[in-house]
Amino acid sequence: MKDSGMKWVIVANILGIIVTGLLLCASFIEKNVERRNQLAEQEAKKVAQQKKENFGYRVEPELCYGVEGDVNIVLITDANYMDFTRVAINSAKNTKCEGSKYNFYVMTLDVSEDDKEALKALEGKNVSVSVLEQKEVDLFYIRDTHVSKTSLLKYYIAQELKDLDKVLFVDSDIMVLHDLTKLYNTNIEGKYLAAVKDPSWFFENTHVVELNLNERGFYFNTGVMLMNLAKIREDNLLEKLEEYTNNNFRTYMDQDAYNVVVGNDVVLLDVEHNTMNFFFEHIDMKVLAEFYGREWKDYQDVFGNAVIVHFASSKKPLGTKVDEGHFFYKLQQMWYAFYTPLPALK
Repeated sequence: MKDSGMKWVIVANILGIIVTGLLLCASFIEKNVERRNQLAEQEAKKVAQQKKENFGYRVEPELCYGVEGDVNIVLITDANYMDFTRVAINSAKNTKCEGSKYNFYVMTLDVSEDDKEALKALEGKNVSVSVLEQKEVDLFYIRDTHVSKTSLLKYYIAQELKDLDKVLFVDSDIMVLHDLTKLYNTNIEGKYLAAVKDPSWFFENTHVVELNLNERGFYFNTGVMLMNLAKIREDNLLEKLEEYTNNNFRTYMDQDAYNVVVGNDVVLLDVEHNTMNFFFEHIDMKVLAEFYGREWKDYQDVFGNAVIVHFASSKKPLGTKVDEGHFFYKLQQMWYAFYTPLPALK
């Protein structure tokens, strides 16, 4: 009986040790989970704070799942816009998803061999850069406006890139903050292009009214255009753009020409794909929010979700001085984050 009792005592002690061990293990696991949750919460707060401070450009891995494929991107530049063009490419390169392949086609006018090499130097993993030298456009109604002759090269994209049926055109004075694949995959079948509507519809209404766009009901910005090159070639849009420019002097030259010539064959893109900072300095945010169908409360709401920020005025980030409290200063700091690592042009 003694031996039997001793056995039960030993068993009980062993069970007690096991239970204690299990409880300690459970406590350790619980504390470990709690610690991980705390770290995750701290990281989330840190990310949220970063987004609040700089409008949040960053590659977000959770948004890159399944994102892959080619994105053909066209830019146009001359010697004056080389720094902006390099930043546009570098920003896109640094905010793309790993599976996306960006093919940049840079149409250049009067740039040096060193400049061409500087563009080619931006190539990297899944990023190619082709430099396409152009001749100056010779159309009748090119006068002394803020629109340069270089910008009219966009008329000739479909002609220059005969092997491509679709491209994303972007102005050089842009900054890409998120992957472009979703934008590039926008359905534009049967349309010439897709673009974001421009607040000039009511901000500078005089010249827009002259374009007779009331039936369509909007005026779009040509700084970002997803272009259906196949349809543009098929319908010989180039000839129509040249004819319009030769016979009509307009304030915004190529932008006005595209707005008139494409007619209703255009798809409207979300404002996030061409967020133009210029208008937020001149038009009340509430008015712009209503214009774009958004519920913006502050500049974080506006620029925190932007895929492409467009410095669409003479006020550019390079060399401009503004107060640190101004939203443009934060955009400028983001732009410089992509500019500073680039080697100086020769």
